[in-house]
Amino acid sequence: MRLLLSILIACAIALGLGGWSAQWAVEHGTNFDAVRVGPWSASPFSGTPEADPYAKARRAKLAQLTLGGGEGIVFQAETDALGNRLRRECEYRLSGRTPVSRVFTLSAHTDEGQLILPESGRPGWLTSNSILRQENNSFDIAVGPEARAGNWLATLGQGPYTLTLALYDTPASAITGAAGLELPTILPDGC
Repeated sequence: MRLLLSILIACAIALGLGGWSAQWAVEHGTNFDAVRVGPWSASPFSGTPEADPYAKARRAKLAQLTLGGGEGIVFQAETDALGNRLRRECEYRLSGRTPVSRVFTLSAHTDEGQLILPESGRPGWLTSNSILRQENNSFDIAVGPEARAGNWLATLGQGPYTLTLALYDTPASAITGAAGLELPTILPDGC
């Protein structure tokens, strides 16, 4: 009887801890294959059969579509260049360039993966064909709730968010091409 009770307790503990750790991995992400470039991170295998199962489950839970291995790569940043969490009520400046790609998009998302839509009439994203660039092909983008001249990505509300930079049809989508990239810096510009 004592042996049976010990087995039942051991099974309950194993199932409880196993279920909890799997749920934690799905909710918080695992990033086993993540490539980091400053505050930006990407998972080059996310749209391939080699993606880890927890990342697949997280994307399914958030209803996110992924890019295939040759289609592009998606970088996300939750912090600025100083390591502080991005906040919707604060102003930021993205400066620099993107790697070579046919098209890129920049958007802001809640921690649950929902696109942050500003007031009606304004898009919640910027695309490479609508960005004003300098002569050396670099750009500056203001991100925040207050309208700015030039390139501006509007945010709305309060709380943390994630910037998403999707590069389409780029050599950076290969795992070997993602590590040495130059991506825009995210500098705080007031809060």
